[in-house]
Amino acid sequence: MESNALLFAGADIASGRKPVTFAALDEESNITILEKWDISAALSFLQEYKNISLVINKPSSKIAQTAYVDFKNQIAQADFQSFSKKDHPKPWFETNAQGCYREWLGQNPLPRRTLEGRLQRALVLYEQVLRIEDPMEIFEEITRYKLIKGVFRLENVYSSKELDALAAAYLAWMVVNRPEQIVVNGKFVLPTQE
Repeated sequence: MESNALLFAGADIASGRKPVTFAALDEESNITILEKWDISAALSFLQEYKNISLVINKPSSKIAQTAYVDFKNQIAQADFQSFSKKDHPKPWFETNAQGCYREWLGQNPLPRRTLEGRLQRALVLYEQVLRIEDPMEIFEEITRYKLIKGVFRLENVYSSKELDALAAAYLAWMVVNRPEQIVVNGKFVLPTQE
């Protein structure tokens, strides 16, 4: 059954059994989905919506290119159209999440797989009004006792793939809600530096 609600989705494509890290936002930029799926599960979810804006983070690794091309071919079969076709209910386009962070920061971000890089990216998204918990709150939880006893957990720190999918979903949200803050070049989109 298709939903008429407008959804903003982002996908980060990698390799493996579940190559799609998928994020979806509602109209108020709240996270509604943040999951790791195989391509068929992601497509079946996308087909549940009549109005959906999708941004795919173009992978930089050659290993992920096969899954990326497969995903793009399958979304075309699911009635998604290139962003250049205006007024289509299911537009899609691609981005480079690292380029997005570079634009938002005004400099190169820290390495994406380090804790500092992940926290930096989460802070950028938080400051862009993506409705996530304040990443700085993790530091309130760090105590000597918790570290020594091993009860300090990092579950609330997003993985680099989750952050890239969230950045792509937020970009899909910006296309509709802040079009003056993006630059589109064919199917490729990036935020503008403020």
